[in-house]
Amino acid sequence: MNIIIDKNLISAPISKLVGITEKRSLMPILSNILISFGREKTTIYSTDLELSAISHIDYKTDEEKKIVVHGKKFLEILKEMDNGEINLEIKENTLTIRQKQTEIVLSLQEPDEFPEVREIKGFEEFSLNGGVLREIVEKVNFAISNDETRYILTGMHIKGNEGKIVVVGTDGFRMALYQKDIENIKLFKGITIPKRSMSEIERIIGDDDNVKLSIDDKHIQFSTDKATVVSRIIEGNFPDYDNVIPQQSENTAVVKKEYFLRGLRRVSSIMGRSEPVKITLSAGCMEIEAESDIGHAREMINIIYEGETMSLNFNVRFILDIVSHIEGKKIIVKVPPTYGAVLFEEENGAEYYKNIVMPIRV
Repeated sequence: MNIIIDKNLISAPISKLVGITEKRSLMPILSNILISFGREKTTIYSTDLELSAISHIDYKTDEEKKIVVHGKKFLEILKEMDNGEINLEIKENTLTIRQKQTEIVLSLQEPDEFPEVREIKGFEEFSLNGGVLREIVEKVNFAISNDETRYILTGMHIKGNEGKIVVVGTDGFRMALYQKDIENIKLFKGITIPKRSMSEIERIIGDDDNVKLSIDDKHIQFSTDKATVVSRIIEGNFPDYDNVIPQQSENTAVVKKEYFLRGLRRVSSIMGRSEPVKITLSAGCMEIEAESDIGHAREMINIIYEGETMSLNFNVRFILDIVSHIEGKKIIVKVPPTYGAVLFEEENGAEYYKNIVMPIRV
């Protein structure tokens, strides 16, 4: 079977799906993608069994043919080809790629050995703009745990309230909660999606896409007119995040984000990314201090502060993550009177975006 196809037409969807292929799996077939050439369209499949993706190309062939080829190697070859048409010759167990004076032959795997990838029909369905989906992921993704000993924390929790979507990420030491008004969203039970799945979905979904989300007992599916991504849901009970958010505080500071971020970066320049930084709040002043083997740094920032003088130690990376993700010109910091979670909010969006961090005991 001979196929003449524009290189970019086939390489564009493969470049988005190939990240899902598994490099170190005990199942070598998962390093491959399945391409189904058909009389109505061409479809590309990728899966690591936890996350699967399906992409469609507006390209028809006179006969139907499925091939299973190494995803990353095929993409690397396509990238090295010139723009324009390429020739794909499919024989029994080989794929020959030709363009001008170039000819490269790849081995093919049996299509029957490729795991089944199928779309789901969810009992909960709603739609989001692709840009909004990327926005809510970006707001909490940095706080999601990488520690698989508490596997439920390695995912993004998502829940629907009437007219509002709520997303939460936490690693047990910090938490980011973001809410967004979404028309037509109904109440649905919270689910937890693996962090890796959300990262791949971010790569596949475009800002202008209309994304349909479908949820069943074990999966969530993201669908656009060009691609479908199906992810497994993490089983287990996500922590009760509402109860860890401080409701009131008598110690409240208002600090300009620009000065706060600049001060943290200057002070952290003498230390490692995860070492503690000391922040002291007093009337009209925030003092940021750090010590390391190479020296000592201090930054004084003018603030508005109501409360008693307090000194707290934080993982500097946690505070940098929060301050860089909060929008607006000013940040509100609320400190409890005794040891407990410290709340960071946007001055004009406190009800939508909240971050909490546990101070370090020293």
